[in-house]
Amino acid sequence: MRKTTLAWTFVILGMASVLLPSSARAGARYYTIVFGSQSTPKLLRYCHTWATFIRVVGEGDDPNGFQVYQHTISWMPASLNVKTFSPVAEKGVNLDLYATLDVVAKHGEGVTIWGPFQIEPEAYERSLRVKESLDSGAIQYRAISSQRDLVMSDCIHAVASVDPIFGRGHYPLIRIGKPASRFMARQVVLRSVYDQYETQAAWLIPWLGLDRYPIEVIPPQQIPRRNCVLCRIPD
Repeated sequence: MRKTTLAWTFVILGMASVLLPSSARAGARYYTIVFGSQSTPKLLRYCHTWATFIRVVGEGDDPNGFQVYQHTISWMPASLNVKTFSPVAEKGVNLDLYATLDVVAKHGEGVTIWGPFQIEPEAYERSLRVKESLDSGAIQYRAISSQRDLVMSDCIHAVASVDPIFGRGHYPLIRIGKPASRFMARQVVLRSVYDQYETQAAWLIPWLGLDRYPIEVIPPQQIPRRNCVLCRIPD
């Protein structure tokens, strides 16, 4: 009974993201940056996918005059100890951007980011609802979660829940770590209403302080807009 109730809670919160009025207003733009990390050699317990969502308010082209708000979906076990093949769900925690970078650095994981990408206001609103659901304690963590069990999530499905069209079902767990994040980034490029090759938001990387970390940055202009064999092969 509790599981069913929690599942309906998650569904209702998702519907609310569509019914609630958008926070968009004049001068507001919305972006996301997709992150992927993994150890070398690659160990599944040391792989992670997360994303930061950004709201920029301001006119003109000078970032110094903008107001910037950001939040992150980075779903991990509360213990920060990933039990890759455990069948048991456990308490999860949604870390902020910098706590996530600290954790993956301690695990010796290299980090790659894709973006920034411009997104629609509705996608930003949906990310807030997903974050609210994760922070509520209603969702549990499991390293390998199903596509349909909405009261349980791994890191990939937590981010995929923001996808307003396909949701978790479009992101089967055949890609882990950086390949999963790369696939998500390509979905943004392929399906966005915006031409991501024209997006000029690289200033967000130093604004977020990401230039102080040993991170590989792949801007939108380097992501192919067509299907390619290498993008389908996990590594």
